[in-house]
Amino acid sequence: MKQKKAILYIRVSTDEQAEKGHSLAHQEEMLRKYCAANSIEIVAFYREDYSAKTFDRPEFNNIIAALRKNKGMADLLLFLKWDRFSRNAPEAYTMISLLHKLGVEPQGIEQPLNMEIPEQKFLLALYLTAPEVENDRRAMNITAGIRKAMKDGRYMGSAPYGYKHSRNENNKPCIAPNKKEQEMVEVAFEMMASGNYHIEELRHILNKKGMHLGRTRFWCMLRNPVYIGKVAVPAYKQEPGMVVKGTHDAIIADTLYYEVQDVLEGRKRNLRNSPFCQKEELPLRGFLTCAKCGKTLTGSASKGRSARYYYYHCKNECNERFRANEANESFEQMLEYISSMDKIYRSCELIMAGASKKNGQDKSNELLQQKKELETYKKRLDNAQTLMLDSELDAADYRKIKTKLEPEIERLASKIAQLSKNDNNEKGIIDFGFYFLRNMSKLFTSASLDKKRYILGSTFPEKLIYDNGFYRTASDENVLILIANTGKDLGEKKKGRRDLFRLPSRRVENTGVEPVTSCMPCKRSSQMS
Repeated sequence: MKQKKAILYIRVSTDEQAEKGHSLAHQEEMLRKYCAANSIEIVAFYREDYSAKTFDRPEFNNIIAALRKNKGMADLLLFLKWDRFSRNAPEAYTMISLLHKLGVEPQGIEQPLNMEIPEQKFLLALYLTAPEVENDRRAMNITAGIRKAMKDGRYMGSAPYGYKHSRNENNKPCIAPNKKEQEMVEVAFEMMASGNYHIEELRHILNKKGMHLGRTRFWCMLRNPVYIGKVAVPAYKQEPGMVVKGTHDAIIADTLYYEVQDVLEGRKRNLRNSPFCQKEELPLRGFLTCAKCGKTLTGSASKGRSARYYYYHCKNECNERFRANEANESFEQMLEYISSMDKIYRSCELIMAGASKKNGQDKSNELLQQKKELETYKKRLDNAQTLMLDSELDAADYRKIKTKLEPEIERLASKIAQLSKNDNNEKGIIDFGFYFLRNMSKLFTSASLDKKRYILGSTFPEKLIYDNGFYRTASDENVLILIANTGKDLGEKKKGRRDLFRLPSRRVENTGVEPVTSCMPCKRSSQMS
């Protein structure tokens, strides 16, 4: 009788080895003893540390490749049990068919089968299905356990940026703020909430300061409620997603988080949209508009014989181009002129003292409106709950309504809490504002490039037009430009100082050389007001 040849295959995954003791050494010992007792020649031996959910395993692929290359090299593929062979019944049947075509019989020595007996196929189905059922049940239990922990407020998974893995007082795993990363998270949310930064621009700025996050991770960070002490539980099958109170400490305030969400969702207008890459010689790049075509100007350098010369220019065919140093100098002179109008600012301070009372009333009205809106949402949720309890609304529909209304209720409650705060520092804010106006030139000149761009974005959100040495705006609504032009009538113009502002803007009609009609002054007066 011809001696049979066998390929030995042993496999284990890490969790199986830890939990059930399916060690590779034990499997090898049992297989070699079996071959010795049955006079089977071992022609190859393969060991693997890989999951059996699929046959896309490195060593098993090597077995198939060897069998195809050397047909007849083996009669048997031996393993300890069928769960070492596969934990996926449909794929297992396909692989058994392929092995039969290659002249090899797969066999589990502790679960032997005689495939010539038809009834043995029932046992094969049992041996193949049982491991798959075990895997599925384990996966369900793990998923249920994770969701239960998340609903209890525990954050599962890798610690997000700004947190680190730790243990609570009961020695259970949890996350705790990472002081070094926490500061960067706070800066990121505060800068994003200002509305002055594009999300990708902000990521580049923070990347230079040490926050090395990719685009997706940075976007997810700004959206993640974990930073306000909450845990997002994703939707699963018929169960909707939800946000629950977490057991970990918050890093940022609720109001700051929802301000960022307003910016990301477009409820809060960004003040500017400028290029990401900036140079010290081109601080105005992204804040200047072409006087000819209205497009945003960019900037670049031209190489001369002894130095590089920087220019602001338009990418269109209008050929708008001027020296950056001249435009920068004119802009700084404009800021110096704005800072010198102390008479205007003293008058404005008196006006704002009276306006502060009106603002308080407006704030009260807005607070009342927000409270009414919050009450409406709460009533809708209560009505839906009543309908569900009276069996007039399905539980699934109620969960959908609840999932939709709860975030809005939370957002409105946060906004109401913000409006309800007594702003005792209002006078300090006003004082700082006028200090900023009186010292704008010095602050801008001494600031870093990032701070200059911040000042530009918050002070001139509608962008500037530089035309023949003069600055103007695309609209006639910039307060500083209007104040600057009003200030010209309050005192004598110093010798040698040229006009740095020009009104009317592009939106105000020019009378030209024709006599002014009776309606033209009215129109200009209306636009100025």
